[in-house]
Amino acid sequence: MTRWVHMMSSYRGQWIPGDRRGFRSRGHRVHSSGDYRRPPPEDEHAGLRRHVLGIMDEPVRLSPEQVAILVRSLGEKLEAMDVAVAILAADATHCHALFNAGDRAPRVLFGRAKQFASHRLRIEVPGKLWGASSGGREVRTQEHFVDALGYIADHGRRGAFVWINDRFAALLGHRAPGGSAPRRG
Repeated sequence: MTRWVHMMSSYRGQWIPGDRRGFRSRGHRVHSSGDYRRPPPEDEHAGLRRHVLGIMDEPVRLSPEQVAILVRSLGEKLEAMDVAVAILAADATHCHALFNAGDRAPRVLFGRAKQFASHRLRIEVPGKLWGASSGGREVRTQEHFVDALGYIADHGRRGAFVWINDRFAALLGHRAPGGSAPRRG
């Protein structure tokens, strides 16, 4: 069975309740009027933001070397679980993966890969690495697959570490990853 999914996960403290880029709580009990494309007014949920910033630890930001370890570790674990990976990308604040989950639960697969990566970084990044949960979207069409592949690859233009499976690199055409040299496999 083929079921491609695009998963995204932020590191701890990168997207908080009351965030200026917009936010929502589980079940939408509390949410802002905007999102990262059209942010809410600056003062919306300012009190919540101040409260959260006052009680939380420093947000996790990874160095380029740590990001490279993270991407390689995610890929290694997904491969060990016999998961076909099209592309992985990560920067200082978050990561993306496009992989074939088949009939398995994508969040469980990605969660195990994240756990493996955080164990690899345990000495350099003490404490919790990951934010509360991973977001995912099932890729339903070939066009959506190519768009997701390109979107993730474009993170390389902004300095992300990108790894792309050689089987899918040709689909990018003129959208080949920029920034740090992609690692192909």
